[in-house]
Amino acid sequence: MTTKLLFEGPDTLVYWKESGIPTVPLRTTIDGRTLLSIAAAYYPEIRCCHGVNEWEGGVIHRLDNMTKGIVLVARNQKAYDALMQQQKKDMIQKEYRAAVTRGRFLEEGFEPYPYLDPFEGSTLITSYFRSFGPGGKSVRPVVSNKRFMEGRIYTTMVEVEDESNLRCTITRGFRHQIRAHLAWAGYPIKGDTQYGGEYSEDFGLEAVSISYIEPCSGRKLTITA
Repeated sequence: MTTKLLFEGPDTLVYWKESGIPTVPLRTTIDGRTLLSIAAAYYPEIRCCHGVNEWEGGVIHRLDNMTKGIVLVARNQKAYDALMQQQKKDMIQKEYRAAVTRGRFLEEGFEPYPYLDPFEGSTLITSYFRSFGPGGKSVRPVVSNKRFMEGRIYTTMVEVEDESNLRCTITRGFRHQIRAHLAWAGYPIKGDTQYGGEYSEDFGLEAVSISYIEPCSGRKLTITA
């Protein structure tokens, strides 16, 4: 499936992003193909609203390049500011489907996993995070190392969908949060070799649903892929 528009409102857009493209450009690659550039070709106003980084436009949250699925975009600065406040208050809920590799553990840098096995019942995985590895390209959950126990705690609610897929729900997310939390639990995502998953041409993580309050109307919207 290629990138496509799922929902058009007066002040928000919801897109489905294909795997393999960035959500937004890096500062050094402004002109590359991204979700933002695709959306801005039809809705140029989204480039006029932004937060700290103006080149990210009205994109409210990002997906990793290989992760596919739903992304929320603001069409004006007022909507952008309102949605960012919702995100800071954990009012934007995002749900993911994760196809996982069962029984594989990536031990380097991980503390002992202290929670219920996700395939034994609904599991709330909670931790701080720290950067790990060359250039800090990966992350590791932290629950006991006081050196890294500062800042925000991040939570992933994990539920079983079937024998090979998990459903993960988050609000405000950390970089690689779901990928690292599932690898920590012993169920890395298929195709995610960075976190111990078995090789697959199809990266097994998809954002399938988002819920938020539409700024202009105040109504709660849930958009699904």
